[in-house]
Amino acid sequence: MNEGKYNIPRQFKVDKGMPLEVLFDKIGNSKCRRIFEEEIESITWSYHIVDSMERMDMMTLLRQKGISVFEVQMRRKISPELMTEVFAGLLQRPIVMVYICEDELSMGTFIPVGEGKTGKYCTTEFYKFDTERMIEILDFEEDAGKSTEQIHARILATLRLQKRIIMIEKAFERIDKDDRKREDELNFEFSLENLNKIRQDADFITEQLKVF
Repeated sequence: MNEGKYNIPRQFKVDKGMPLEVLFDKIGNSKCRRIFEEEIESITWSYHIVDSMERMDMMTLLRQKGISVFEVQMRRKISPELMTEVFAGLLQRPIVMVYICEDELSMGTFIPVGEGKTGKYCTTEFYKFDTERMIEILDFEEDAGKSTEQIHARILATLRLQKRIIMIEKAFERIDKDDRKREDELNFEFSLENLNKIRQDADFITEQLKVF
């Protein structure tokens, strides 16, 4: 069964708060560390998804190879790509990051590919989400019978598609907004010109009536 606001079975639940000061002290760049300290309110290790469906105590669960899901509560939005890159370096494990800022959400993931090699990253932009709905990490139809490595690859592909869709939608919204603004400006100019013309015609008629 699922539990809480994620569609993840409860046997994978960790719900462990992370010590921010200890974590942030490991960030080498002082400006980046200051940004994280100011803008991140809390980090929770929410779930650890492993291949086994057996129930186990938390310590045994966390020793298993799997996908760690972390929830990051933000005071204000900062670059989710920056956060994913930094957390990948700090945590050094396969991760899914969920960034929440008020009613907006961003998701990122990192798949290590071996020591000395660059891992695979993907992070979406922030987007509006329904706080009453579950945050979907798993796809039970697609993930059935798959290993955590296969599930993580599917999550990466899904986030890449979501990232593309969100970027297209946001770009279209900007264009549509600019078009509406230009249309409103044209309508205003047209209406103002009409008004001036009407006034001129009224003045002309008034003058003509005075003659008669």
